[in-house]
Amino acid sequence: MNYDINILIVEDLLTTRLILRRTLKKLGYTNVVLCPDGELALEELGRQSYDLIISDWHMPKMDGLDFFKALSKNRKWNEIPFLLITAEKERDKVIEAVQAGIKEYLVKPVEPEKLSNKIKQVVFGGAA
Repeated sequence: MNYDINILIVEDLLTTRLILRRTLKKLGYTNVVLCPDGELALEELGRQSYDLIISDWHMPKMDGLDFFKALSKNRKWNEIPFLLITAEKERDKVIEAVQAGIKEYLVKPVEPEKLSNKIKQVVFGGAA
């Protein structure tokens, strides 16, 4: 099945970006754009609209939480579903993300089925 939505992946590690893009393509998501950090992602958001943002937490220049906060302050972008993916799984870090306003969070390594279910939940309201 093909899903016609635009997805922006924000991840500093090239290998992880490519793996995520390949995984998304296998799941039927073909419109995927890659950015290495939050600053470049903000520039990209000025060029094109997106239906979903998948962001890593730890990145140079602007980390995932700061990127999310910047999106939250912009009326044009604050309604875009945002999925944080990270190796952080300690309780304190999860609490920090939730307190920042993060509602959707997946711990790496991201399993394709969990990613698919999470996307369907946040973009399509649970069903696709």
